[in-house]
Amino acid sequence: MPTRDPEVQEMLDEFALRKLVHTYCRAVDRGDFARLRSLYHRDALDSHGALTGSSPGTVTEFLDQLAATRPYIRSMQHNITTVNFAISGARAEGEIYTIATHTVAGGARDVDIVVGGRYLDKYENRDGTWKFVERMIVTDWAHVNDPSSVNFSHPITAGTPLGAPDETDPSHGFFALLNRPAPPAGHSSRNQA
Repeated sequence: MPTRDPEVQEMLDEFALRKLVHTYCRAVDRGDFARLRSLYHRDALDSHGALTGSSPGTVTEFLDQLAATRPYIRSMQHNITTVNFAISGARAEGEIYTIATHTVAGGARDVDIVVGGRYLDKYENRDGTWKFVERMIVTDWAHVNDPSSVNFSHPITAGTPLGAPDETDPSHGFFALLNRPAPPAGHSSRNQA
């Protein structure tokens, strides 16, 4: 079997890591917990602020806490900006800059929280698939609008379908390929028909 050029391998690995990070964003924003679970190795840890008690917890603990918040989430959108990866064989690290918007139910009114921060990630490639082994969120800045300033009355947004943080989102009826079930653990999406 021919040896792959190291630079080509690095590009392929970085592409897989970028895809992993972006898949996380779509899965968390659409409430796709099966897909989220599939992005982490079984022994992975996640330190997600108050959701994990400000210390690393298991992925199951993190996802259970995240699921408990879903009834209060009106909308959520994670946007990735700058990414930096370091790859060494089957291990990698990533500093992922993000801007995340959240509109949450806040008693008698909704509240907007816009967070600028970073994911500090560690990844491992096991059985040919890159997944998270550890993730920590870092908050660099945050803005809170109480009450929410979300307004859909402008002509640019009036009459458009409204996004939702679950299976009622318009993308679920629109897409066939993006909404495939999460691959079984240990299989990459390339293995799906």
